[in-house]
Amino acid sequence: MNKVWRSFLGIVLLLSLGAGPLTGQDAPGYTPPYPELIAQYQQLAAAHPEAQLRQVGPTDAGRPLQLFVMGGAPVSGELPLESLAQDKTVLLINNGIHPGEPCGINASLPYARQWLERGLPQDFLVAIIPAYNVGGALNRGPYSRANQRGPAAHGFRGNARNLDLNRDFIKADARNTMSFYRLFHALDPHLFVDTHTSNGADYRYTMTLISTQADKLMPAQRELLYQKLRPALYQDMENRGWPMIPYVNVFGRTPQKGYAAFLETPRYSTGYTALHHCLGFVTETHMLKPFADRVASTEAFLHSLTQWAARHGDELERSRQKAREQTARAHYQNIAWQVDSNQADTLSFKGYAAARIPSKLGPYQRLQYQKDQPRTWPIPWYHRYQATDSARLPRYYVLPQAWREVVRRLKANGVAMQRLEKDTSIALTSIYLKPGSWAREPYEGHFPLRSIATEERPQKRLFLAGDYLIAPRQQAQRFIVHTMEPRATDSYLRWNFFDAIFQQKEHFSPYVFEETAAQLLKENPALAEDFKQWQSQNPQEAEQAYPSLKWIYRHSPYYEAEHRRYPVGKIY
Repeated sequence: MNKVWRSFLGIVLLLSLGAGPLTGQDAPGYTPPYPELIAQYQQLAAAHPEAQLRQVGPTDAGRPLQLFVMGGAPVSGELPLESLAQDKTVLLINNGIHPGEPCGINASLPYARQWLERGLPQDFLVAIIPAYNVGGALNRGPYSRANQRGPAAHGFRGNARNLDLNRDFIKADARNTMSFYRLFHALDPHLFVDTHTSNGADYRYTMTLISTQADKLMPAQRELLYQKLRPALYQDMENRGWPMIPYVNVFGRTPQKGYAAFLETPRYSTGYTALHHCLGFVTETHMLKPFADRVASTEAFLHSLTQWAARHGDELERSRQKAREQTARAHYQNIAWQVDSNQADTLSFKGYAAARIPSKLGPYQRLQYQKDQPRTWPIPWYHRYQATDSARLPRYYVLPQAWREVVRRLKANGVAMQRLEKDTSIALTSIYLKPGSWAREPYEGHFPLRSIATEERPQKRLFLAGDYLIAPRQQAQRFIVHTMEPRATDSYLRWNFFDAIFQQKEHFSPYVFEETAAQLLKENPALAEDFKQWQSQNPQEAEQAYPSLKWIYRHSPYYEAEHRRYPVGKIY
């Protein structure tokens, strides 16, 4: 289908949807509807024995998730993905997680076609997800990207359940995510690319880039990524005519005073892949650049990364193995970070002069970039993050089988677990949670736990036959720690999988418990002394029956041990 015919179809589609005349902001461009996209990959696979289109699992839209694989030798349909990827350098490209940002959807087709015609190395495998958010790709229209210059029609950010799939890589509410787990662990890729289009400030770059945050990587991979791979990509993209800048992480202000690198925690795609020692990139083309340029720069990046990886496959594998060894030797893992404002690199930033001018809509000042006044500034880029919390690795986590949604997600990520053969009383460390605070409004279908304070207590607890022992010293170690440690940024606790523990199940009747409380104080002088101290420190509450009885109840054997006790125990 030629470009003229595609543009015509795009205009027809806009008219059929009731769209008004195209403006400069809605400049024409064409991205294929989902059925056409899959048909093009089917045709490409049929024409090349080195390629294949596979269905790898369900999505929330009721359509299968498709994966296009291509290598340097014929691809057998009988081989599982694990066998195809064995002993190869693997690059995984994810498109259309936000289908309204379709640069990668368009770019990956000619990229794949060129490599199939040119020939990939024998020890190299590329896997492309044509459109990860199938439901969002099918929800097609011209209006969901109000600030974006083309294409004329595109998909929608939310999936079939209105989930943002780039917030779902830990909580895994979507079937898409579970299918991604399967293909990701089967391929065990060295490199991962997630293609996007940015919002935010205006500037002169078409392509911006998020790289896996340096301080979250083990030294072996950090050195390879930041001393070799990133510099090579930036130089090669410059040579190709698409100079890059790190993702411009500013909103509502200009970049002139600098900005911090984006911290992709495990809920995001590259934050998740980093837990499995896979180096990740997010391409963020600029929303106001012509769609054809955004597609071309994305395709150029894919070629640049592929060429580098094909030359340095052995080095990628060695750094990954060394990073896994470094992880295995560690006794602690960092689980939360904040930007280090004392460390910054200087970027030569190509932007535009900006001004605050009166708005035509109301009595306020609006930000306007002066496109006729290009400027280049030296600006600080804060790309180092320091750990704000860490966790000591236990010999085992002990997870009761009752928390089956957690068990399911751990298994889907290849976590090895041993089941207790009989009911067993175990001496371990329990974690108690102090009163916390949750989000006031739902965020991606959850009310995440915002603040967490913990206290560790030695206890002897009964676990049942079938409960799980999880040794963190395995290949999935970083994933285990970041999901099971309650204070971790994207732990299962924060994502509400254990919220039931915050509700007290038993209570007391004051008029009955009055006599029981008196007997408890009589039989336990230490408790009586603590109660007197509480009374002196809380005189107003001590004059009332209920607060007094509540204090005694909570410090008595009658108070349930399960209240605010994190179900996962730790054996050190």
